[in-house]
Amino acid sequence: MKLKNLLVLFVTVMISVSSCGSSSSDEINYKWELTFEDNFNSLDTNIWRRHFAMGNRTIWSNKEVQWYKDENVTVENGILKLTAKKESIYGKDSESEKQFEFTSGMINTPNSFKQAYGKWEIRVKFPFRKGYWPAFWLVADQRPGLPEIDVFEYFGQERNKISIAQHWGLDYPNYSGGMYEGKTEPFYFLRTKAIEGKFDDKWMVWSFECFPDRMLWKLDGKTVYESTEGIPTAPMYIIANVAMKDWTGKLFKDDGNVKPYVMEIDYIRAYKMVPKGE
Repeated sequence: MKLKNLLVLFVTVMISVSSCGSSSSDEINYKWELTFEDNFNSLDTNIWRRHFAMGNRTIWSNKEVQWYKDENVTVENGILKLTAKKESIYGKDSESEKQFEFTSGMINTPNSFKQAYGKWEIRVKFPFRKGYWPAFWLVADQRPGLPEIDVFEYFGQERNKISIAQHWGLDYPNYSGGMYEGKTEPFYFLRTKAIEGKFDDKWMVWSFECFPDRMLWKLDGKTVYESTEGIPTAPMYIIANVAMKDWTGKLFKDDGNVKPYVMEIDYIRAYKMVPKGE
């Protein structure tokens, strides 16, 4: 779920869900130790912020049509629900104040939990509906620099395709100084993979594992993508959300497509690696 598009190195690969990669020495000699867990017996607002870290409640550069509202994040019978629905509200995006015709829900942890390297995991379920965009992603708090990791994002364009992605480089034009040592030429890299299968209306466990030398994306314990480029080193925080985007200009004019859309989350967890035997 990218915040800004500049110069793009774009690599797209489309596959069916399958296992790939092999075990590394890290996986053989280390084990996972829990560092974060929420099973959503209630909504802990000390953990979860319901708008973006900078206070904004939509991403204007994505041309999203929803405005994130606190009340659209609820817990029922141990399940967190992020609900997108038709609801007119006057709100501010990054550029100006305007009328939004839809509200939605999101959660993130910029002030409560960040981690460099390790494993992040979510058990989640959502329907397919055109224009609705559920996602689980990780963002480094060093912005305007990247990286950003999209553990999954279901664009709401094709029922049997889901995307995973990694973003690295800069997402801020003409940025100079700091960790980039005076670079003024904007650059931005994106690598994405579309996975084929059935993803709607079923419980799935998505995870992302980050080691110093590689990264793994997994679905229900099976590796679906591996990368050794753009490995994040800065601590990252968690985001889960349902965005809305009308690629055609007609998606939300059909009354059948504006009934409430709910992304359900059973749990979110994170782990660090520790040597076996400790």
